[in-house]
Amino acid sequence: MEKSDPFFRIVAVNPTNAHHVGTVFRSIYGESFPVKDVYQPDILLREIAAERLISGLALDEAGLPAGYISIFKVAPNPRLWEAGNVVVVPSYAHTDVSSRLVRYCFDMVTGRKIDADGIFSEAVCCHYFSQLNTAKLGMMDCGIELDQLDGNSFMDGKSNKAETARVSCVINFLEVTDPTEPEYVPAPYAEMVLQLTAPLRPRVLVPSTARLPAEGSTCQEEKYYASARTWKVAVPTVGNDWSAIVADMLTEAAKRKAVSLQVTLNMACPHIGAAVTVLREKGFFFGGVIPRWFGTDGLLMQKLFGSETDYDETKLYTKTARDLLAFIRSDREAVHGR
Repeated sequence: MEKSDPFFRIVAVNPTNAHHVGTVFRSIYGESFPVKDVYQPDILLREIAAERLISGLALDEAGLPAGYISIFKVAPNPRLWEAGNVVVVPSYAHTDVSSRLVRYCFDMVTGRKIDADGIFSEAVCCHYFSQLNTAKLGMMDCGIELDQLDGNSFMDGKSNKAETARVSCVINFLEVTDPTEPEYVPAPYAEMVLQLTAPLRPRVLVPSTARLPAEGSTCQEEKYYASARTWKVAVPTVGNDWSAIVADMLTEAAKRKAVSLQVTLNMACPHIGAAVTVLREKGFFFGGVIPRWFGTDGLLMQKLFGSETDYDETKLYTKTARDLLAFIRSDREAVHGR
């Protein structure tokens, strides 16, 4: 049971305390945390100065580090922040320090202390803890990334109870500005997209009926997470070369031995329906909506290679997430049965 401790204080990471961040991570991961920046104060301070990272430390009564949190920019939209890296020193695991850290960062977004359209997180599906926290903060579930993480990478005392090879994540989102552009929805996903976006701020959704463009090149941005063997591709613009681009992605995914390939399409594209048809023909299935990913929303499509999802070990806190998983599973089966 969580116990409140009034002696914690949350402070911004700065040149005098940045060395404590590595101490927090070493308390659980030793030197093995895959993002090595957390062990290097100079890099953290440079990211903070560039306004790509906001981070906080929890200090106990003696001024020793008890936990850490950060929000950072990873999306094509520079006004979108991701919440992550909530780490608590094991001796404080049964206090409310993690909740205080989360609230510290979320207050910056909801209080409009920083420039933001919204904030999202990827809550792991091998326990309910992080999903429960995001629900308490008013975040809405809007996507599920199947088998995104390597189950062996978890060392936090909670996640490793999953005993599964891969761990899925729920995307949840809190929006603080209004969308301004119309967005297009592929016919197979119209009803689910409406359900997922209904709790967010009002947006104009239009059926996508346009063919692929007769000219123009596809634009894409990619990030490959080698330790997880997960490849994420953002596509702000689809061109007439889309079919060739998809074929090239599949060839490259095989070379990289990727397990998860995630493609996020810009819902501002009138021909997103035709682009989704090409993906479905190649075995991609629905993942959800990533709100404001491009400024406009992104539609997530995903494909797995050699991974059989353990649906029974996929723990989902909200009914929205459970309904979404059922839809994703059905769409995956339908695509594979074509």
